[in-house]
Amino acid sequence: MIHWFWKRFVPLLATVKLAVGLAAFFLTYDEGVGSNPTFPHILYLLFILAFGATAALLLLGGRGDKRAVALGSFFLVGASAWCNKPLSLLAGPSSGLASPLLELINAFEMDAFLPFFLWVFVRDFPEQPPAGTRRFMSALVGFSAWAGISFFSLNLLRFVFPEWDLLERFIPMQGKGMYYVAAMFLTAAAFGVLIWKSLALRGPSRRRVRLFLQGLAIAFGPMLIEILMELALPGYRAFMARHPGLKLGVIIAFSSLALTVPFIVPYAVLVHRVLDVKLIARRAIQYALARTSVLALVAVPLVALCAYLILHRSLSLSEIFSGKHVFLLLSAAAIGAVALGYRRRLLDAIDRRFFREQYDARQILTLLVERIRSISEVESLASLVSREIDLALHLEGISMMVLDSRSGMLTDPRSRARRLDASSSLALTVSNASDPLEVDLENLASSLLKLPEKERHWLVDSGFRLIVPILARDGSLLGMVGLGEKKSGLPFLREDRQLLHAIASNAAWVLELDQGRTFAPKRSWMDTPDVEGLSRSEPSAAAAEYAKECANCGSLFATYTVFCANCSRKLEVARVPYVLPGKFRFEKRIGVGGMGIVYHGADLALGRPVAIKTLRRVSPEDAMRLRREARTAAAASHPHLAPVYALETWQGTPMLVMEMLEGGTLAQRMTAGRTLSPLETVDLGIAMADALAHLHAADILHRDIKPTNIGYTRDGIPKLMDFGIARMIKDLDGEMDFALMSSGDDDEDSLLSTERWGDEAHGAAAVSAHRLVGTLGYLSPEAVTGQPADPSFDLWSLSVVLYECLLGRKIFAGGDAPQVIARIKLGRVPEFSQILPELDGTLGELFRSALHKTRARRPASARELRQRLIAVRAEL
Repeated sequence: MIHWFWKRFVPLLATVKLAVGLAAFFLTYDEGVGSNPTFPHILYLLFILAFGATAALLLLGGRGDKRAVALGSFFLVGASAWCNKPLSLLAGPSSGLASPLLELINAFEMDAFLPFFLWVFVRDFPEQPPAGTRRFMSALVGFSAWAGISFFSLNLLRFVFPEWDLLERFIPMQGKGMYYVAAMFLTAAAFGVLIWKSLALRGPSRRRVRLFLQGLAIAFGPMLIEILMELALPGYRAFMARHPGLKLGVIIAFSSLALTVPFIVPYAVLVHRVLDVKLIARRAIQYALARTSVLALVAVPLVALCAYLILHRSLSLSEIFSGKHVFLLLSAAAIGAVALGYRRRLLDAIDRRFFREQYDARQILTLLVERIRSISEVESLASLVSREIDLALHLEGISMMVLDSRSGMLTDPRSRARRLDASSSLALTVSNASDPLEVDLENLASSLLKLPEKERHWLVDSGFRLIVPILARDGSLLGMVGLGEKKSGLPFLREDRQLLHAIASNAAWVLELDQGRTFAPKRSWMDTPDVEGLSRSEPSAAAAEYAKECANCGSLFATYTVFCANCSRKLEVARVPYVLPGKFRFEKRIGVGGMGIVYHGADLALGRPVAIKTLRRVSPEDAMRLRREARTAAAASHPHLAPVYALETWQGTPMLVMEMLEGGTLAQRMTAGRTLSPLETVDLGIAMADALAHLHAADILHRDIKPTNIGYTRDGIPKLMDFGIARMIKDLDGEMDFALMSSGDDDEDSLLSTERWGDEAHGAAAVSAHRLVGTLGYLSPEAVTGQPADPSFDLWSLSVVLYECLLGRKIFAGGDAPQVIARIKLGRVPEFSQILPELDGTLGELFRSALHKTRARRPASARELRQRLIAVRAEL
């Protein structure tokens, strides 16, 4: 209820006031121009448009980011405050019967909630603070919320009981009193904390976040300081009252700064991506404006006609229709009537123009409702429903699960999802939901968080974001339809949910007619405890149970297999399933390391080989965050980056699906002391520096560049692997970095061999005062001293790799971890002219600069390193 109040009710009231206030400005423009010589009336319109447009961008495009929603709500309630003056002018004696309604809308002091929304944004932007600071900020959020509710309620009471003099202290726009003292000082404190947080930022995103916050400070700071001076300094207020010309100049100067908000915020969120606001926001705003224009075409002429009649109600009909405005009145009535008749056609045309996919989806789903009743078999019903819904909504995955009354299990006839016990807590929750149930384990208000962890893992494994219950007439659960996210990134609309509910109702009718539940699902691992005795013809068994693995050759087999077909050894239980339902098949273990195991697999949908890397087990909520981070990494496309296809989960274990690089890794090419030629090394460096420049531009740091993370395609094209992994794991741990990998982990990511290149292992977690990210032998001096990560970390690691390509061995090898860390801190890199004198010259100068112990002497960016490598290549 509280969540609904802040997220829905307050923005809704602010939107109503904003819309009415915008209309009031135009209706009272002539009257308002001379009403206040110290404040130009046109500024009301400019602030309404500036703050309203910024709020629309954030609220329409950033619905998935609570920080964007908070900041958007802040601008929305701020825009509504500038409607007070136009509304008070419109609610004058000439308004007649409309005056009480306008006064009531004017009494909605939505800017009372300004501090609350700003403090929510400050608390969570750019990321959540440590636990102690977060508790303090959450207390301020709560205090601001109660202050906002109190002031909002007191102003409504004053509207109902205007004779209560006590409430005069809580009236806005008085220049004094408790209302603005509390609201403005809470707002100013929030801006102060926001600036403090920007100064304390670390990491690659600090520059763009600081620029954004500095822009907000410049836009609001002078105006906020002037308001605080008026509130706190009576002498300043009196001085300004005696010099209206000076006051007007100050107001115009400071206001012009605040009017830059529509340029600062969109640039920051759409170009620098300081908030998760999708580019579809621009299209969504265009769509909203187009629909609003159609509705205005219908409503404005008719409303204007009604308003004219009300204002001139003292005249007779003959006087009204015989005056000079008769042609205007008839035209307004005609335009309104024609627009009303063609309203539906115009709205449909807009739907087709802006969201053809959604318009087609509506048609497909509507036809599906009619087609379902012609189906008699449950398996055909599941295929039809899944195919047509996927065709309409373009989902990442979909599964229709049907109750088997004999086993008491919910089963997918198409074997696309693991079975679910119909008596489980999740099934009970679905059966109690008459409407589609949203799956959002990151929402603290979600009822699904109360489910047992095993069932929450089932939700994450399935990838469902919306579950549509299929209920019998007595309310019992017959099945459910689980839908993954839309590939377009758009949310499920209310109309989508209504059509899906109608589809489920018709499917329930078919299932109830299936007398005796004649559908007999394929047996799976849940039907019997003796999984080794299952028949080979049962694919669902392999899809639902852990695979069997050969410890000798790494081959994987279905769960019922006993001996390895390659070396005849008895198989052991693997850590992964043989098949992720309907997605990937695991075929062979090809690498083992500190972060997990790498398998050769097959994409069942596209028929291509993939590499699947398991990460450490996580909670269901963390698994959903990892999926989101994986999408960020997958969006970084470059010829020298190994693409990330997907991130799946299996019973709490995340699995990263990547391109299979059949040309092996750089570590394999350097096995047994083999070196690369100078030209091969420089070409590799140019390719990797180009890839890093692309990653850094997207605010992604690799943080684990080493020979095993550089692979080759069959054609010999080098590609950087595992980018974004460090970012994903870091996001998982919040404020703490994950433990340092040993330098002996070089084989962990090998895609075609587990052969070691070097056998030094250094456990650095016990010898370092900091928790580090990466592999010890490739960390920069700044990384081992615990400094904030930035692109220079990756540039150092790449330079070390290139040096080792020429050298044929590791630079920082030998000794225990403390000794290696000491050498890295001191920058004790082998002198190039001594160990490779025949290659000294431009190459030597390059590495002396790139591996200098002073960061300022190294290349400042990946692009600069690439340019230096290109210059070296020209001389080679």
